[in-house]
Amino acid sequence: MSLYPFLCRSVPVLLGRTSTAFLHNGNIEKENFEGRLACGATCYMLHYYLEKHFDITTQMMLKKRGNLDHCFLSHGDVIFDPTYRQFIPRVKWFPSFLYVGNAQRLEEHCEMHFWSGASVSPELMDAGQVMVDREYAVNKGLFFKKLYDTFH
Repeated sequence: MSLYPFLCRSVPVLLGRTSTAFLHNGNIEKENFEGRLACGATCYMLHYYLEKHFDITTQMMLKKRGNLDHCFLSHGDVIFDPTYRQFIPRVKWFPSFLYVGNAQRLEEHCEMHFWSGASVSPELMDAGQVMVDREYAVNKGLFFKKLYDTFH
């Protein structure tokens, strides 16, 4: 399964949602993927996908600005952000829903800088175990069990 359908199938399950509309700002199409208020779950699943399909190990990064926060993945100086579009006007969106590049280039396009100066998130990135071990998923919680069941 390619990345886009994988995220659209897995993220709503993790967040207890029955539709993907919230990922697309109500307009369900690939070109409109924003992931508003879903950065954590989206990064959790993207981390798993990158390791499984490309052997790329990432860290979830977290940046807080006042009462807002945002997370994304990093691999050295390269960031992977599947929900960056929620911070940028549509006319400035990059062609892909997944931003891969450096923080400086991304921050040139938006007013709120959520990427530079971020710290490693304490979130346990264990989707690999959740996806293969039903007992582990059950013990982790209802939505993780549903995630396991969705893919088995």
